[in-house]
Amino acid sequence: MPSLQDELVIKGMRMRNRLALPPLTTNYGTDEGYVTDNIIRFYEKRSRDVGLVIVEATSVRPDGRLVKGSLGLWEDAQVEGMRRLAHTIKNNGSAAVVQLNHAGARCYPTGGKLQGASPSGFAFNPQVQPLVMNQEHIDEMVYDFACAAARAQEAGFDGVEVHGAHFYLISQFLSPLTNQRSDSYGGNARARARFAVQVVKAIKDKLGEDFPVLFRINALENVEGGQSLDDSIAVSKLLAEAGVDILDVSVISQATWKEIDGRRYLLPASAFPKDQPAGANIPPTAKIREAVGLPVIGVGKLGQGTVAAESVNKSLIDMAAVGRQMIADPDTAGRLLAGMPEQITPCHERMSCFASIRKGEPLQCKVNKDLP
Repeated sequence: MPSLQDELVIKGMRMRNRLALPPLTTNYGTDEGYVTDNIIRFYEKRSRDVGLVIVEATSVRPDGRLVKGSLGLWEDAQVEGMRRLAHTIKNNGSAAVVQLNHAGARCYPTGGKLQGASPSGFAFNPQVQPLVMNQEHIDEMVYDFACAAARAQEAGFDGVEVHGAHFYLISQFLSPLTNQRSDSYGGNARARARFAVQVVKAIKDKLGEDFPVLFRINALENVEGGQSLDDSIAVSKLLAEAGVDILDVSVISQATWKEIDGRRYLLPASAFPKDQPAGANIPPTAKIREAVGLPVIGVGKLGQGTVAAESVNKSLIDMAAVGRQMIADPDTAGRLLAGMPEQITPCHERMSCFASIRKGEPLQCKVNKDLP
Protein backbone atom coordinates (compact mmCIF):
# COMPACT_ATOMS: atom_id res chain seq x y z
CA MET A 1 0.00 0.00 0.00
CA PRO A 2 1.55 3.33 -1.04
CA SER A 3 2.00 6.06 1.54
CA LEU A 4 2.67 9.79 1.56
CA GLN A 5 6.25 9.04 2.58
CA ASP A 6 7.00 6.85 -0.46
CA GLU A 7 9.15 8.26 -3.22
CA LEU A 8 7.95 8.40 -6.81
CA VAL A 9 10.27 8.36 -9.82
CA ILE A 10 9.01 9.38 -13.26
CA LYS A 11 11.41 9.53 -16.23
CA GLY A 12 14.32 9.94 -13.84
CA MET A 13 12.63 12.74 -11.88
CA ARG A 14 12.76 11.66 -8.23
CA MET A 15 10.10 12.94 -5.88
CA ARG A 16 11.04 12.07 -2.31
CA ASN A 17 7.42 11.81 -1.16
CA ARG A 18 3.87 12.06 -2.48
CA LEU A 19 3.13 15.67 -1.50
CA ALA A 20 3.23 18.44 -4.10
CA LEU A 21 2.99 22.20 -4.04
CA PRO A 22 0.60 23.03 -6.90
CA PRO A 23 1.01 26.12 -9.10
CA LEU A 24 -0.15 29.10 -7.03
CA THR A 25 -0.45 32.56 -8.53
CA THR A 26 1.57 35.00 -6.41
CA ASN A 27 1.80 38.09 -8.63
CA TYR A 28 5.30 38.54 -7.19
CA GLY A 29 7.09 38.74 -10.54
CA THR A 30 8.20 41.95 -12.23
CA ASP A 31 6.15 43.61 -14.95
CA GLU A 32 8.63 42.09 -17.42
CA GLY A 33 8.13 38.53 -16.13
CA TYR A 34 11.34 38.26 -14.11
CA VAL A 35 11.96 36.41 -10.84
CA THR A 36 12.14 38.58 -7.70
CA ASP A 37 13.46 38.04 -4.19
CA ASN A 38 9.87 37.61 -3.00
CA ILE A 39 9.40 34.75 -5.46
CA ILE A 40 12.55 33.10 -4.13
CA ARG A 41 11.44 33.49 -0.52
CA PHE A 42 7.95 32.13 -1.23
CA TYR A 43 9.23 28.94 -2.86
CA GLU A 44 12.17 28.46 -0.48
CA LYS A 45 9.79 28.22 2.47
CA ARG A 46 7.42 25.84 0.70
CA SER A 47 9.91 23.44 -0.91
CA ARG A 48 11.51 22.21 2.33
CA ASP A 49 9.33 19.12 2.78
CA VAL A 50 7.30 18.39 -0.37
CA GLY A 51 8.40 15.95 -3.03
CA LEU A 52 7.43 18.18 -5.94
CA VAL A 53 7.06 21.90 -6.51
CA ILE A 54 5.15 23.09 -9.56
CA VAL A 55 6.01 26.75 -10.07
CA GLU A 56 3.09 29.02 -10.86
CA ALA A 57 1.75 29.69 -14.36
CA THR A 58 4.66 31.06 -16.36
CA SER A 59 3.80 32.68 -19.65
CA VAL A 60 5.26 31.50 -22.94
CA ARG A 61 4.54 34.91 -24.49
CA PRO A 62 4.29 38.43 -23.06
CA ASP A 63 0.71 38.71 -24.38
CA GLY A 64 -0.37 35.61 -22.46
CA ARG A 65 0.24 36.62 -18.86
CA LEU A 66 -2.33 35.57 -16.30
CA VAL A 67 -1.63 38.58 -14.07
CA LYS A 68 0.62 41.61 -14.35
CA GLY A 69 3.28 39.98 -12.17
CA SER A 70 3.29 36.60 -13.93
CA LEU A 71 6.64 34.96 -14.48
CA GLY A 72 7.78 34.50 -18.06
CA LEU A 73 9.95 32.21 -20.17
CA TRP A 74 9.39 33.95 -23.48
CA GLU A 75 12.94 35.29 -23.76
CA ASP A 76 16.43 34.01 -22.97
CA ALA A 77 17.13 36.82 -20.50
CA GLN A 78 14.53 35.32 -18.14
CA VAL A 79 16.49 32.07 -17.78
CA GLU A 80 18.97 33.41 -15.22
CA GLY A 81 16.30 34.25 -12.65
CA MET A 82 14.46 31.00 -13.29
CA ARG A 83 17.73 29.13 -12.79
CA ARG A 84 18.03 30.76 -9.38
CA LEU A 85 14.47 29.66 -8.58
CA ALA A 86 15.02 26.07 -9.74
CA HIS A 87 18.22 25.87 -7.70
CA THR A 88 16.42 27.16 -4.59
CA ILE A 89 13.74 24.48 -4.88
CA LYS A 90 16.09 21.61 -5.69
CA ASN A 91 18.54 22.63 -2.99
CA ASN A 92 15.74 21.91 -0.51
CA GLY A 93 15.39 18.38 -1.87
CA SER A 94 12.25 18.84 -3.96
CA ALA A 95 11.82 18.14 -7.65
CA ALA A 96 11.21 21.36 -9.57
CA VAL A 97 8.68 21.70 -12.39
CA VAL A 98 7.44 24.92 -13.96
CA GLN A 99 3.93 25.34 -15.35
CA LEU A 100 3.82 26.82 -18.86
CA ASN A 101 0.78 28.80 -19.85
CA HIS A 102 -0.83 31.23 -22.23
CA ALA A 103 -3.94 32.73 -20.68
CA GLY A 104 -5.64 33.27 -24.04
CA ALA A 105 -8.76 35.42 -23.79
CA ARG A 106 -8.37 35.38 -19.98
CA CYS A 107 -5.03 37.20 -20.21
CA TYR A 108 -3.95 40.33 -18.38
CA PRO A 109 -4.39 43.17 -20.90
CA THR A 110 -0.90 44.23 -21.99
CA GLY A 111 -1.28 44.25 -25.77
CA GLY A 112 0.64 42.10 -28.22
CA LYS A 113 0.08 40.15 -31.41
CA LEU A 114 -1.81 37.27 -29.78
CA GLN A 115 -3.47 39.06 -26.88
CA GLY A 116 -6.90 37.51 -26.41
CA ALA A 117 -5.98 34.38 -28.39
CA SER A 118 -9.03 32.15 -28.53
CA PRO A 119 -10.39 29.16 -30.43
CA SER A 120 -13.83 30.70 -31.07
CA GLY A 121 -13.99 34.24 -29.72
CA PHE A 122 -15.52 33.69 -26.28
CA ALA A 123 -14.91 36.68 -24.01
CA PHE A 124 -13.81 36.57 -20.38
CA ASN A 125 -12.71 40.15 -19.74
CA PRO A 126 -14.19 43.42 -21.06
CA GLN A 127 -10.65 44.77 -21.42
CA VAL A 128 -9.55 41.96 -23.74
CA GLN A 129 -10.94 41.56 -27.25
CA PRO A 130 -10.87 37.86 -28.19
CA LEU A 131 -8.76 36.95 -31.22
CA VAL A 132 -9.92 33.87 -33.10
CA MET A 133 -6.74 31.99 -33.92
CA ASN A 134 -5.90 30.93 -37.46
CA GLN A 135 -3.44 28.19 -38.40
CA GLU A 136 -0.49 30.58 -38.40
CA HIS A 137 -1.36 31.71 -34.87
CA ILE A 138 -1.68 28.11 -33.68
CA ASP A 139 1.64 27.08 -35.21
CA GLU A 140 3.35 30.09 -33.63
CA MET A 141 1.87 29.28 -30.22
CA VAL A 142 2.97 25.64 -30.39
CA TYR A 143 6.49 26.82 -31.21
CA ASP A 144 6.43 29.28 -28.30
CA PHE A 145 5.46 26.56 -25.82
CA ALA A 146 8.32 24.37 -27.03
CA CYS A 147 10.83 27.23 -26.79
CA ALA A 148 9.66 28.09 -23.27
CA ALA A 149 10.08 24.45 -22.27
CA ALA A 150 13.63 24.50 -23.63
CA ARG A 151 14.38 27.56 -21.51
CA ALA A 152 12.94 25.78 -18.47
CA GLN A 153 15.26 22.85 -19.10
CA GLU A 154 18.20 25.22 -19.52
CA ALA A 155 17.28 26.84 -16.19
CA GLY A 156 17.58 23.47 -14.47
CA PHE A 157 13.97 22.49 -14.00
CA ASP A 158 13.32 18.76 -13.83
CA GLY A 159 10.24 19.01 -16.02
CA VAL A 160 7.43 21.24 -17.24
CA GLU A 161 3.68 21.24 -16.80
CA VAL A 162 1.45 22.35 -19.66
CA HIS A 163 -1.53 24.28 -18.32
CA GLY A 164 -4.61 22.84 -19.98
CA ALA A 165 -7.15 23.73 -17.29
CA HIS A 166 -9.14 26.64 -15.86
CA PHE A 167 -10.29 28.04 -19.22
CA TYR A 168 -6.91 29.44 -20.20
CA LEU A 169 -5.92 29.06 -23.84
CA ILE A 170 -5.37 25.30 -24.13
CA SER A 171 -8.37 24.66 -21.88
CA GLN A 172 -10.47 26.87 -24.16
CA PHE A 173 -9.60 24.54 -27.02
CA LEU A 174 -10.39 21.42 -24.98
CA SER A 175 -13.80 22.56 -23.76
CA PRO A 176 -16.82 22.08 -26.04
CA LEU A 177 -18.27 25.22 -24.46
CA THR A 178 -15.52 27.56 -25.66
CA ASN A 179 -14.36 25.64 -28.73
CA GLN A 180 -16.99 25.85 -31.44
CA ARG A 181 -14.64 25.69 -34.40
CA SER A 182 -15.64 23.86 -37.55
CA ASP A 183 -12.09 23.05 -38.72
CA SER A 184 -9.74 20.25 -37.62
CA TYR A 185 -9.36 21.84 -34.17
CA GLY A 186 -13.06 21.67 -33.27
CA GLY A 187 -15.81 19.10 -33.00
CA ASN A 188 -15.23 15.87 -31.08
CA ALA A 189 -12.83 15.40 -28.17
CA ARG A 190 -10.00 14.21 -30.42
CA ALA A 191 -10.24 17.31 -32.60
CA ARG A 192 -10.52 19.67 -29.64
CA ALA A 193 -7.41 18.03 -28.16
CA ARG A 194 -5.37 18.49 -31.33
CA PHE A 195 -3.78 21.77 -30.22
CA ALA A 196 -2.86 20.35 -26.79
CA VAL A 197 -1.40 17.23 -28.38
CA GLN A 198 0.67 19.35 -30.76
CA VAL A 199 2.06 21.35 -27.84
CA VAL A 200 3.06 18.20 -25.95
CA LYS A 201 4.62 16.59 -29.01
CA ALA A 202 6.55 19.76 -29.84
CA ILE A 203 8.04 19.81 -26.35
CA LYS A 204 8.94 16.12 -26.51
CA ASP A 205 10.44 16.53 -29.99
CA LYS A 206 12.58 19.43 -28.80
CA LEU A 207 13.69 18.07 -25.42
CA GLY A 208 13.49 14.31 -25.83
CA GLU A 209 11.18 11.60 -24.53
CA ASP A 210 12.96 11.44 -21.17
CA PHE A 211 12.20 15.04 -20.16
CA PRO A 212 9.08 14.82 -17.95
CA VAL A 213 5.96 16.61 -19.16
CA LEU A 214 2.99 17.05 -16.86
CA PHE A 215 -0.41 18.27 -18.01
CA ARG A 216 -3.03 20.07 -15.94
CA ILE A 217 -6.56 19.24 -17.02
CA ASN A 218 -10.10 19.89 -15.85
CA ALA A 219 -11.67 16.59 -14.81
CA LEU A 220 -14.99 18.24 -15.54
CA GLU A 221 -16.56 21.67 -15.92
CA ASN A 222 -19.76 22.20 -13.98
CA VAL A 223 -21.29 24.57 -16.48
CA GLU A 224 -23.82 23.81 -19.22
CA GLY A 225 -21.97 22.70 -22.34
CA GLY A 226 -18.67 22.28 -20.50
CA GLN A 227 -16.16 19.47 -20.56
CA SER A 228 -17.53 16.22 -19.12
CA LEU A 229 -15.61 13.51 -17.31
CA ASP A 230 -15.91 11.31 -20.40
CA ASP A 231 -14.43 14.14 -22.48
CA SER A 232 -11.55 14.48 -20.06
CA ILE A 233 -10.83 10.76 -20.08
CA ALA A 234 -10.80 10.72 -23.88
CA VAL A 235 -8.47 13.73 -23.98
CA SER A 236 -6.22 12.27 -21.29
CA LYS A 237 -5.74 9.09 -23.30
CA LEU A 238 -4.66 11.16 -26.30
CA LEU A 239 -2.26 13.13 -24.12
CA ALA A 240 -0.78 9.91 -22.79
CA GLU A 241 -0.20 8.74 -26.36
CA ALA A 242 1.48 12.08 -27.11
CA GLY A 243 3.94 11.60 -24.26
CA VAL A 244 2.44 13.18 -21.13
CA ASP A 245 3.94 11.54 -18.05
CA ILE A 246 1.74 12.82 -15.20
CA LEU A 247 -1.79 14.27 -15.14
CA ASP A 248 -2.46 17.09 -12.68
CA VAL A 249 -6.23 17.03 -12.30
CA SER A 250 -8.36 20.03 -11.35
CA VAL A 251 -12.08 20.78 -11.51
CA ILE A 252 -14.09 23.81 -12.64
CA SER A 253 -16.81 23.69 -10.02
CA GLN A 254 -18.73 26.78 -11.02
CA ALA A 255 -18.99 29.22 -13.88
CA THR A 256 -21.34 32.10 -14.42
CA TRP A 257 -22.26 34.39 -17.28
CA LYS A 258 -22.19 38.13 -16.73
CA GLU A 259 -23.55 40.75 -19.12
CA ILE A 260 -21.61 44.01 -19.46
CA ASP A 261 -22.61 46.65 -22.00
CA GLY A 262 -24.70 44.13 -23.91
CA ARG A 263 -22.00 41.46 -24.17
CA ARG A 264 -21.82 38.19 -22.22
CA TYR A 265 -18.65 37.18 -20.39
CA LEU A 266 -17.83 33.77 -18.92
CA LEU A 267 -16.51 33.84 -15.35
CA PRO A 268 -15.19 30.38 -14.36
CA ALA A 269 -13.87 29.42 -10.93
CA SER A 270 -12.92 26.50 -8.76
CA ALA A 271 -15.22 25.95 -5.80
CA PHE A 272 -14.73 28.16 -2.78
CA PRO A 273 -13.23 26.05 0.02
CA LYS A 274 -16.20 26.50 2.33
CA ASP A 275 -18.51 25.17 -0.39
CA GLN A 276 -17.03 21.68 -0.64
CA PRO A 277 -15.66 19.00 1.69
CA ALA A 278 -12.02 18.00 1.79
CA GLY A 279 -11.19 15.61 -1.05
CA ALA A 280 -14.28 16.44 -3.12
CA ASN A 281 -12.26 16.33 -6.35
CA ILE A 282 -10.76 12.90 -5.66
CA PRO A 283 -13.54 10.71 -7.18
CA PRO A 284 -13.32 12.11 -10.76
CA THR A 285 -9.52 12.24 -10.48
CA ALA A 286 -9.45 8.56 -9.50
CA LYS A 287 -11.66 7.68 -12.48
CA ILE A 288 -9.20 9.37 -14.84
CA ARG A 289 -6.32 7.51 -13.20
CA GLU A 290 -8.08 4.17 -13.60
CA ALA A 291 -9.10 4.79 -17.21
CA VAL A 292 -5.83 6.25 -18.49
CA GLY A 293 -3.16 4.48 -16.48
CA LEU A 294 -0.96 7.53 -15.88
CA PRO A 295 0.10 8.78 -12.45
CA VAL A 296 -2.21 11.56 -11.27
CA ILE A 297 -1.92 14.48 -8.89
CA GLY A 298 -5.07 15.25 -6.90
CA VAL A 299 -5.99 18.61 -5.41
CA GLY A 300 -8.75 20.20 -3.34
CA LYS A 301 -8.43 20.78 0.43
CA LEU A 302 -5.99 17.90 0.84
CA GLY A 303 -4.09 19.72 3.57
CA GLN A 304 -6.75 18.88 6.12
CA GLY A 305 -6.57 15.90 8.47
CA THR A 306 -5.77 12.55 6.88
CA VAL A 307 -7.46 13.06 3.50
CA ALA A 308 -4.18 13.26 1.54
CA ALA A 309 -2.74 10.17 3.21
CA GLU A 310 -5.92 8.14 2.77
CA SER A 311 -6.26 9.10 -0.91
CA VAL A 312 -2.70 7.97 -1.62
CA ASN A 313 -3.04 4.85 0.56
CA LYS A 314 -6.09 3.75 -1.43
CA SER A 315 -4.30 4.40 -4.76
CA LEU A 316 -6.97 6.91 -5.75
CA ILE A 317 -4.20 9.38 -6.55
CA ASP A 318 -0.42 9.13 -6.80
CA MET A 319 0.40 12.54 -5.34
CA ALA A 320 -1.54 14.99 -3.19
CA ALA A 321 -1.19 18.68 -3.98
CA VAL A 322 -1.68 21.11 -1.09
CA GLY A 323 -2.07 24.73 -2.14
CA ARG A 324 -3.94 27.32 -0.07
CA GLN A 325 -3.04 25.49 3.12
CA MET A 326 0.65 25.83 2.24
CA ILE A 327 0.14 29.57 1.82
CA ALA A 328 -1.28 29.76 5.34
CA ASP A 329 1.32 27.43 6.88
CA PRO A 330 4.49 26.62 4.91
CA ASP A 331 5.22 23.77 7.36
CA THR A 332 2.03 21.92 6.45
CA ALA A 333 3.79 19.26 4.36
CA GLY A 334 6.27 18.39 7.09
CA ARG A 335 3.53 18.02 9.64
CA LEU A 336 1.40 15.84 7.35
CA LEU A 337 4.39 13.59 6.67
CA ALA A 338 5.08 13.34 10.40
CA GLY A 339 1.47 12.32 11.06
CA MET A 340 0.79 15.48 13.07
CA PRO A 341 -2.00 17.27 11.16
CA GLU A 342 -3.31 18.71 14.43
CA GLN A 343 -0.21 20.91 14.61
CA ILE A 344 -0.97 22.62 11.30
CA THR A 345 -2.06 26.25 11.38
CA PRO A 346 -5.24 25.94 9.30
CA CYS A 347 -6.34 28.03 6.37
CA HIS A 348 -9.44 29.96 7.47
CA GLU A 349 -10.93 29.78 3.96
CA ARG A 350 -11.62 33.51 3.82
CA MET A 351 -10.19 33.66 0.29
CA SER A 352 -8.08 36.76 0.91
CA CYS A 353 -5.48 35.07 -1.31
CA PHE A 354 -7.98 34.90 -4.16
CA ALA A 355 -9.25 38.42 -3.52
CA SER A 356 -5.78 39.96 -3.56
CA ILE A 357 -4.96 38.41 -6.93
CA ARG A 358 -8.32 39.49 -8.38
CA LYS A 359 -7.56 43.05 -7.35
CA GLY A 360 -4.19 42.89 -9.09
CA GLU A 361 -2.25 42.91 -5.84
CA PRO A 362 0.54 40.60 -4.65
CA LEU A 363 -0.64 37.44 -2.90
CA GLN A 364 -1.94 38.05 0.63
CA CYS A 365 -3.21 35.80 3.43
CA LYS A 366 -5.23 36.64 6.55
CA VAL A 367 -3.65 33.73 8.45
CA ASN A 368 -0.05 34.15 7.33
CA LYS A 369 0.70 37.85 7.35
CA ASP A 370 4.40 37.08 6.99
CA LEU A 371 4.14 36.38 3.25
CA PRO A 372 6.06 35.66 1.15
